[in-house]
Amino acid sequence: MHAWTIAGEPTKHLEPWGKPGAFSTLRLFPNRTIPFRTVYLQRILDSAKILQQSWIPKLSLLEKRLDEYLSESSIEEGLVRVCLFENSIGISDRPAISDGKSVGGWLLQYRRPVPTAKSTQEKELYGRLSELDLASEDWIIIDPNDHEIRESATCNLIFVKEGSLVIPEKQILQGIVLRHLLPALSKNYQIIRTTPKDQDLAQYDEILLCGTGRGVAHLSAIPELNWAPNSEGTGKKIRSIYEQVFKSSNA
Repeated sequence: MHAWTIAGEPTKHLEPWGKPGAFSTLRLFPNRTIPFRTVYLQRILDSAKILQQSWIPKLSLLEKRLDEYLSESSIEEGLVRVCLFENSIGISDRPAISDGKSVGGWLLQYRRPVPTAKSTQEKELYGRLSELDLASEDWIIIDPNDHEIRESATCNLIFVKEGSLVIPEKQILQGIVLRHLLPALSKNYQIIRTTPKDQDLAQYDEILLCGTGRGVAHLSAIPELNWAPNSEGTGKKIRSIYEQVFKSSNA
């Protein structure tokens, strides 16, 4: 865990949740490469602009700090979180314990204040991840007003219905993994852009989580809504597409 001030001096890494700032989590693969690295770092700057942060450095500075962190770290693979606070840049890492594993979902009544930005200020969302076993659990966010289910706390969601893919697009942050999968998915599946409500879930055969830490993983159940998958075939195929896309990005 490292942090630097605006002036480039070492400083204490802030506890992120509840502090103003933007962040993104990058996947470091065993060969110490990060697919779509620049895209992830640019998204931090884009989020900071949306959040109207007072300090928005150049992309090259984020690149420099990340290089510095990786050169001094012993981590060979895992997840690297980069935070841009109002007066500092903080970087930390943790193991990638959830990649591809089936996930149990628990409902969290929540409405993100700025859905198109990843904000460290959302303590009531990201801070509550500590309540779960992240290797096998996630918060499934349900809007308390309209009962729509748009995303999980860590991932985009893909709903599978009779071979078609239903993917929410409104009031969410479309993740970088999903963004790079969509061209391949659109060649193989009909894609419908809409957002299911809690009462609609019975019609879906599978629900997939799609994100940096999990890659593509099956949702095993939402007990509070009495939902469980009818099959896993589509999810396995999409997981294979994910592996092909990310392997080619590391070539």
